[in-house]
Amino acid sequence: MNNRDQTPAELPSVHAAVEEATGKVRLLNGVLSNSDDAPVDSNILQAEPWNRLPREALAGVRRVDILRTLGAIESQMKAVDGEIEKLITTPVKLIADIAAHTLGAGGKRLRPALVILAAQLCGDRSEQLNPRARTCAAAVELIHTTSLLHDDVVDSATARRGKPAANLVWGNETSILVGDYLFAQVFVTVSQAGFGELLAPIANATAQLCAGELLETQTRGLLTMKEKQYCDIIALKTAALTECACRLGAMTMNANAEDVERLARFGREIGMAFQIVDDVFDIVATEGRVGKPVGNDIREGDITLPMLRAMQTCSDGEKDELRNLVGKKTISDEETRRALEIIRGGDAVPHSLGVAAKYVASAKTQLKNFPDSPARAMLYDVADYVLSREK
Repeated sequence: MNNRDQTPAELPSVHAAVEEATGKVRLLNGVLSNSDDAPVDSNILQAEPWNRLPREALAGVRRVDILRTLGAIESQMKAVDGEIEKLITTPVKLIADIAAHTLGAGGKRLRPALVILAAQLCGDRSEQLNPRARTCAAAVELIHTTSLLHDDVVDSATARRGKPAANLVWGNETSILVGDYLFAQVFVTVSQAGFGELLAPIANATAQLCAGELLETQTRGLLTMKEKQYCDIIALKTAALTECACRLGAMTMNANAEDVERLARFGREIGMAFQIVDDVFDIVATEGRVGKPVGNDIREGDITLPMLRAMQTCSDGEKDELRNLVGKKTISDEETRRALEIIRGGDAVPHSLGVAAKYVASAKTQLKNFPDSPARAMLYDVADYVLSREK
């Protein structure tokens, strides 16, 4: 029986695999409003700044120049980059070449920035960042880079952030092996003296990330999936690592357990929102804007929140079309455009962004009990950036 013919009731293996790999995935219940003491910015996004988002989907979203925000921690980020360079320097030059190619494809380095900001919020004031936080920030970014190498092989990707994907340049086998090496290098690094209690969060996040990616492949084409199942998957494949980043930053400063958990929850909620917004980009943006083909989730059959919402609200005829198109073995550009047209035609985009906004609001509430500081203000900026980013 094909995945797309199964019903959610027939998928005990999905939830069993999630629980076996990670334990129970805790999800936020209910709607939490924005923190009253969050920074106020009058620079509110106008309608349709980068794509086809309807005006109401952007109401009240604060535009954030994340490069300007993170400029305040430039010296710490440079220290992390130096640590990454040390970690990828090996006698096998090809490893460094492929890692540098993927790392150099762009990105804002949000995950190491979260480690830095969490450490600062818990007391780090050093110019170069305390050594444990610096190493953890580099490790988190390498885990993310490795996941990109493996993802591009699984998805047969041709582009990553506007550059040729590593697997297209060096081949699948080489990309996988380099990714494996980088994973191993992370654990060699954090197994050294002084990192004992930090190893478990990194190992757990890595296991969760891999489990999430596997579950995503197992549920391809399954448009009968429930939103809860979708959230389980993105909690593993994306939010686990942002949660880990914030947890590590706090732990490197020996923060108390409550503060560690608050920052971990902040990271998790930000990761959930980030993935949902990514899934929206796949529906509404352009390849030139996001650096990878739009509609790729439709071609691959990866189920996203906009797809699930469209299946709840579109006509019966359109539902049949989506069932036939999403994950179709050979799908034409015209068929992909038709699927995008159906999903764009209803409220799937604003609904999905509304869900992402609730996660961001929840993330902000985790910062309320921390004293006002530049680090806290930057974390608020990161939260708003997740919704206001252009790619």
